[in-house]
Amino acid sequence: MSGPEVTSVFDVVVIGCGAIAGGYDERGGNADAILSHAGAYRAHPGFRLVACIDPNAERRAAFMAHWSVAHGFDNIEAFKVSNIQADVASVCVPTALHVRVLETLLDLDVRAVFCEKPVADDVNGAVRVVDALAAQGKSVSVNYFRRFVPGLQALRGEIISGAWGGVQNGVGTYAKGVLNCGSHMIDLLRFLIGDVTLMAVTKRRDDYLQTDPTLDAILQTTDGAPLHLLGADHRHFFLFELTLTFARGQVCIEDLGRSMRLRRVIDDLEFPDRVTLPVGKSVSTELGRALLGAVANLYDHLVVGTPLASDGQSAIITERLCHDMIAMSGV
Repeated sequence: MSGPEVTSVFDVVVIGCGAIAGGYDERGGNADAILSHAGAYRAHPGFRLVACIDPNAERRAAFMAHWSVAHGFDNIEAFKVSNIQADVASVCVPTALHVRVLETLLDLDVRAVFCEKPVADDVNGAVRVVDALAAQGKSVSVNYFRRFVPGLQALRGEIISGAWGGVQNGVGTYAKGVLNCGSHMIDLLRFLIGDVTLMAVTKRRDDYLQTDPTLDAILQTTDGAPLHLLGADHRHFFLFELTLTFARGQVCIEDLGRSMRLRRVIDDLEFPDRVTLPVGKSVSTELGRALLGAVANLYDHLVVGTPLASDGQSAIITERLCHDMIAMSGV
């Protein structure tokens, strides 16, 4: 996959060498999709992987070999004393370690951080560390990756332009924890249709972590349109789908966000006094380009100041809603 022309090259250190760091792409599979941080950096000529950090020596060595990374370390302190410089740090460690790792970046001369979501499992910790990084002028991009999907970005533009009319209602179904995966649904709603407010939590499933249940909830838009968030037990199968009904049609985002079915209102052939919805046309969203879009957005931010599509402050709004839902569920 060819990348854009660049005027600068930024050095990257990847912290944590697991699946999202590079493993998803190391497995092969869909050659048209980029599913990891390392895969996205390699595809973009504006970034260069210079180092990685992981305490697992075997996994670290495999990552270094696959991605041609010259320097590997078992902890951040070892990286610090090496005097190897990085402009960007990718944080790909487990969520419980995010705050600790992000705090260490306060002592590193990095310009930006690309952090996996959620920023933290503790919203107060997330606020503290994001504010501290911002005070140092360090930008934080958070991988709510559907914000970087070309088809969903185009859909957002149509919604903002009024092409679909006002929102009537929405139904989103997800699985495997409201913070772990439900946050993606809430963030996608916020990206597409604006701010949402939590009204009630109606059901709880403990199919993932005790501290991160899968919840059903009712939210609403700023105009009062109802949004129903429905959880599903991921032990049956994984699900992420969203249907938004507007005044002029309906959009069904399906197959984890890989496709969307566009249903624009038409005059019914059999009942000419009615306006109805056709089956619609299914189009690809290009979900596999999300990670490349994320690093491209980060590159443009570093070079010309383009706003980050998913930054620390936006992520915290989404995650605070998730924590409010968990608190309402009785955890």
